[in-house]
Amino acid sequence: MKENLEIELKCLLNKNQFECLLGKMNFSVPKIQINTYYDTQNGDLQQRFWMCRIRQIVNKYEFTLKTPGDGGHNEFECSLEEHDIHDPVILDFFAKSNIHPPLYTLGNTTTHRRKFVDEYGEWCLDYNEFDGIFDYEIEYELFKYQPEAQQRFTEVLKSCKVEYTQAKTKFERMLNYKKDRE
Repeated sequence: MKENLEIELKCLLNKNQFECLLGKMNFSVPKIQINTYYDTQNGDLQQRFWMCRIRQIVNKYEFTLKTPGDGGHNEFECSLEEHDIHDPVILDFFAKSNIHPPLYTLGNTTTHRRKFVDEYGEWCLDYNEFDGIFDYEIEYELFKYQPEAQQRFTEVLKSCKVEYTQAKTKFERMLNYKKDRE
């Protein structure tokens, strides 16, 4: 399982801002990502502020666990042969962290993601679906923290009349949207 530190700037957008940003950079053609989020029956992962998902892009599957980290999130990732949250590699990882299965689905998101890479990181322009609710966001996943990267991010946003406010993660938004519907 590979590990890295994710340093990410993200901001929610309206449709006009999304379209403006789309014209600012040479973004890729959108790829669809289906994210399925998991936790134990007792919410052991959320109690630790952990996020667990399996992401599907076409017929490829990637397990990701995010935990709080210094200046970002620690990401633990591995490729899977199939969409199986009870894969032996995942179960072994959780056993070492004193997390006991079974794991249950909390919800899903579908993201239509366009990417662009510059010297500081990867820009991700996303149109997200949360069970009938939709939103737009821009993410800037930095290679490493540099003040120049944040300055570039805010300047590009300002050029499309976007005031930078750090958005909640898709996982947090998905949980909030589900809660609002109850």
